[in-house]
Amino acid sequence: MGDDDVQQTLERVKERRERLGSAADGLERAITRAAGDKQIWRTGVRAALDEVRAALDAHIDEVEAPGGLYTDIITRSPRLTHGIERLRHDHLTMSGQIADLEASLAPDGASIETTRESALVLIAEISRHRHRGADLLWDSYDLDIGAGD
Repeated sequence: MGDDDVQQTLERVKERRERLGSAADGLERAITRAAGDKQIWRTGVRAALDEVRAALDAHIDEVEAPGGLYTDIITRSPRLTHGIERLRHDHLTMSGQIADLEASLAPDGASIETTRESALVLIAEISRHRHRGADLLWDSYDLDIGAGD
């Protein structure tokens, strides 16, 4: 990738990163609402979880695309390959957590408390992933992608 391509890619990555953070915040707001009407609560959580899934999918598509960001980082700094593999593993972990949460939101799914706890684990994983990604970009490009968050 040329420098202009890298800059454009990094801008898109920053947008996707912010979208994922906002979606995680939305999920937290949804799970902390009162669950007096369980169906309304589940519907709100499902909508927020759909946003998390869409944001994560867009993020994965962006960074893991052939010739994309991860390829560029490995090409520039092969020493960061382990960090890239860790981030790819995070993607699989978070996708699995989302699938589990979707199942728990079924009418005969997990209790509200169990669903909340599972959502909090996902939210924490998203936060850790964002931290690892920001550190990796700093190590590769001397870029603080978290600036302005």
